[in-house]
Amino acid sequence: MIRVVIKDSNKIICEGIKSLLADVNDIEITDFYNTAEELTRRVRLSLPNIILYNSYLSNADDVAEIKKIVNDYNKARLLVLSLNTRESFILKSIKAGAKGFLTKDCTRSELVEAIYTLRSGYDYYGKSITNILLNSYLKKSVDSDGPLDKQLSVLSDRELEVLKLFSESYTNSEIADKLFISIRTVESHKNNIMRKINLRTTVDLVKFAIRNNITEV
Repeated sequence: MIRVVIKDSNKIICEGIKSLLADVNDIEITDFYNTAEELTRRVRLSLPNIILYNSYLSNADDVAEIKKIVNDYNKARLLVLSLNTRESFILKSIKAGAKGFLTKDCTRSELVEAIYTLRSGYDYYGKSITNILLNSYLKKSVDSDGPLDKQLSVLSDRELEVLKLFSESYTNSEIADKLFISIRTVESHKNNIMRKINLRTTVDLVKFAIRNNITEV
């Protein structure tokens, strides 16, 4: 069972998210917290795997709260759900310790996928967030590495197919439909790819595809 707590002062939003996930058998919303202080004071009673942090203002105070929560309770992975898509806030939240980031336009299936991905030990960024981070990456030319042929050679043909489709913004369920495999198998392929070529986040996965001409920008 994946235990999730929500930090949000709006009770109706919390209840809405709980209802949205009610039929997912292995995800349980165990508690709601109004403030970061209340969360860090009581979180050990819930022992969550995932902390869902709802951000409305998306400002420096939110970044400070994210950092405090992550520092005070590092046994859970923090997922931000934000109304704002400012690049600066996204990057500061990730630097503060957020392991996942979704925006207000995310779907139920994307929220479920994010929770599963974080629970498996990997970071997760929604499609729109990935695009923002990649644009930042391309503008700043952060990574100037050339093609990594040796790393490509360790991937199977199926893994290369999954990598290409994922880098073209297909979701896990869309990839599963295209390749006639299960969503769990897609996630397994993605995890294997990241392990084989030593990547940590899904954004790194797309960067790798771009550098190696697996996908076009």
